[in-house]
Amino acid sequence: MTIFNRSLSRRGFMKTGMAATAAGGLAGLYSAHAAQDAHAAHAAHAAQDTQADQGNRDPVGDEDPYLALRNTPTPLIMDALTRLGFDRTRLAMSRAVRPMFPARGTIAGPAVTTKYEESDIPTTRDDIRAHVFRPVDEAAPGSIWVTACGTTEILSMFGDVIVLSCRQQGLSGLVTDGGCRDIEGMEEVGLPVYAAGTCLYGPGSVIRPVASNVPVTCGGIEISPGDVVAADVNGVMAFPAEALTAVIQKIGELEEKEIRSRRAIEEGLPLETAYEF
Repeated sequence: MTIFNRSLSRRGFMKTGMAATAAGGLAGLYSAHAAQDAHAAHAAHAAQDTQADQGNRDPVGDEDPYLALRNTPTPLIMDALTRLGFDRTRLAMSRAVRPMFPARGTIAGPAVTTKYEESDIPTTRDDIRAHVFRPVDEAAPGSIWVTACGTTEILSMFGDVIVLSCRQQGLSGLVTDGGCRDIEGMEEVGLPVYAAGTCLYGPGSVIRPVASNVPVTCGGIEISPGDVVAADVNGVMAFPAEALTAVIQKIGELEEKEIRSRRAIEEGLPLETAYEF
C-alpha cells in the first residue's frame, strides 16, 4: 500500500497517512457528451502523432490518470476531497465562472496558467507570444488552460480562434475568471469553455499578460501549474496533483455507497433507511 503523507496547507489539506492506491473499476454512471468523447479520441490521436516528434508529450489514452475524473461529476469529486480533509471553500471557484455554452460531462486535467495584471503599460506582441500563445502551444494533451484576468472588470480574454488552437493542441478545455467572445464559434469548435461572462472587446490597455505557468488566483482560488482542474455544469474546482490517487480511491468508495442508496430507494425503502452518509 502506498502511503500519502504530505501537508498541503495551501488547500487546507491536513490529513496524513492516507492510502493512495487507486481503486479500479469506477462504476461509470455518468456519461460524457458525445462531442467530448469525439474530442478525447481526437486528442489521443493527436497525442500519438505529436509524441513521435516531441518525446516530452504524454499521450492521452487508457492510462490517462485523469480518466476517472472525466467519468465523475464535480460534486462527487468535491465530496471525496472533503472526506479526505480538504477545505472545500478553497477548492471551488466562484459561481460566476460557468459554462459558456451547454455541455455535459466533466473535463479534467493538469492546469496550464496565464496571469494578467492591471497595468498602465500597453500590451506588446512579445507579451502575447510569451504568455498567451506559448502556454497553449507547449501544453501537454489533456491540459486545461487557466487564465487569471487580474481585474474585476469583465473583458474578453480569448475568442474562438484561440479555442480552436487549444482543441488542435489536444487541450481538455479553457477556464478564466474574465470574459470571452465569439460564443457561437466556440460552440462549433466544441471545446468546453468556462468564464465569468461575455464581452465584445479584449483587454486593451486595462490589463496585460505578465507571466505564464506560475501560481495564479482565478475565480477566488489558488491554482498552480500542474494542479488538477475539473469542471462541469455544476462548477469549476482545483486541487493539488499529489492528492489525485487518493481522491480517485475515495471516489470509488463514495460511488459504491451511492449505488447502494439508489438501489435501496428504487426498491421502495424510506430515505432514512436507504441513504448512506
